[in-house]
Amino acid sequence: MRDENFIIEVKEKLEGLLPLKKFKFQVEPHVDNLDPDFVADVSINDVSFKLIGEIIEREGSSIFQKRISQLKFYENQKSDYVPILVAHYFSPKKRDYCKKNKINYLDLSGNVYLSYKNIYIEKTGFINQYPELRKKRSPFSDKASLILRLMLEGDKVWGVRELADEVSLDAGYVSRMFKELEKRNYLIRKNGKGKLQYRNELLTDWIDFYDYMGNEENKFFCLSKGPEEILDKLKNIRISKEIVYALSFQAGASLVAPYAVYNDVHIYVSNKKSFAFLVDKLKLKSVEKGANIFVLNPHYRHSVFYNKQKIQNLWVVSDLQLYLDLYKYPHRGLEQAEHLYEKRLKKMIEVG
Repeated sequence: MRDENFIIEVKEKLEGLLPLKKFKFQVEPHVDNLDPDFVADVSINDVSFKLIGEIIEREGSSIFQKRISQLKFYENQKSDYVPILVAHYFSPKKRDYCKKNKINYLDLSGNVYLSYKNIYIEKTGFINQYPELRKKRSPFSDKASLILRLMLEGDKVWGVRELADEVSLDAGYVSRMFKELEKRNYLIRKNGKGKLQYRNELLTDWIDFYDYMGNEENKFFCLSKGPEEILDKLKNIRISKEIVYALSFQAGASLVAPYAVYNDVHIYVSNKKSFAFLVDKLKLKSVEKGANIFVLNPHYRHSVFYNKQKIQNLWVVSDLQLYLDLYKYPHRGLEQAEHLYEKRLKKMIEVG
């Protein structure tokens, strides 16, 4: 059964966002061999018809695609019904996808698209009114992402305790994340153990969730002829194991899968000691404008250094972290991210 409060909100939003002359709402009806979440008898502009709806209660590109497939099936089976997709919020990307594929949608945040006969209703631009739902038990949050980072390394079926020991997390926490991934259709169980599925869609949701602006950015100027010289300076510093850092964004990608021209260097540091060490050894000058090196205190404190790699005597974050950082980065980040995906990540994400 759907959450009763959510169903009430769906009914109220249908009434509020559509210019209805007639409205009758039925939850979980049985329509021949179909089992939609709701059917609504409506009349708009003197045109009467039946809306047949699917509801997405949890975020997830996999669930999004599954519900669309169901709506397409309904449409093929019952041509006199008008299918519509409902959720708390649809991102601009998902709204564009629906519109291009002629999928009617409505979200509780206020965005709506309905096209049928001489009826055309489109209202967009409303921001997510339910952001707290993204954060609650998100598998893409800092600590939880350790689970995904490990599981994405291969196609292994993991036991809860085995995985918890591997990434130093509480077994109860891992169990709760497994259940959350199951609800989002990204994990299947085999004899009580878990295995990832729909990895491409999972990565899409992770990108949507992740915001590199969450890092605490410290701007500096390093006297040099360009970013390569800064990397050479870093390479020639004797660094003890106590100093933990890793390059990311374009500078990191230039060592892993070079593609785009870049001017800035981004370095994650793990603590104040590492921060002070690099500022001193690279002779960095704090600036507001004209920065060419950014020292970052990571938002992903527990996971950003997971699987860091040493290349040309320099530490670089994992390919996955590079991809997350670059995808929305404005300075040719998307181009570099897509190149990185093709060269390094594709075989990992598209396994099986």
